[in-house]
Amino acid sequence: MGIFEFAEEETAPNTETKQWHLDFDDNLIFGHLFKDIVMLLLDKCGYEVYPYGYESFFPNLKRQLLESQPSEVANRVRYTPDLLVRNTSGERVDLVEVKARSVYTERLIEINEAESYLKYWAESLIILVIPSGNYFYAQYVHKLKPKGSKRMYSLGDFCLLEEIFPSTKELPEDFRRKIVRKVRTLFLNRDYANL
Repeated sequence: MGIFEFAEEETAPNTETKQWHLDFDDNLIFGHLFKDIVMLLLDKCGYEVYPYGYESFFPNLKRQLLESQPSEVANRVRYTPDLLVRNTSGERVDLVEVKARSVYTERLIEINEAESYLKYWAESLIILVIPSGNYFYAQYVHKLKPKGSKRMYSLGDFCLLEEIFPSTKELPEDFRRKIVRKVRTLFLNRDYANL
């Protein structure tokens, strides 16, 4: 049992069969909310966390890169991880991409961009946020092994967040519960994406 996993009555209802239909702007807003939650969580645990993705440095480029002709440079920029995370001793620095997934079938998670992350940022981490279980999982991109389709991954391919970021074990219980409550609210309140 992970540190973000609580008793059955405290977890989100089954969301495996529900699909969100969000447009580009909705997805952008939704992604930023989860990225901010992960930044806050890691910062609260004593990690230095910095926005790293190109959305942070070149916010107007996001739509243009999606609509432009692909090139190696444009693709590498487009798939730049969201965060740079440094542990307190300074011995380790990680690049982190945050992915939130509300729908998964038979414990398989679709990550459409995984091949591109492997090609351009294989040393980076994906922090996966889902609306059940431990809520927060992580894995290095180069360690992920697709199941069947090149986009499908097993939840078992990911570690609990605290296995890669051990200081998250130090979070006070009330803060962990608040984080889980906020994540659950984001997943369950579909109107949240229509701000």
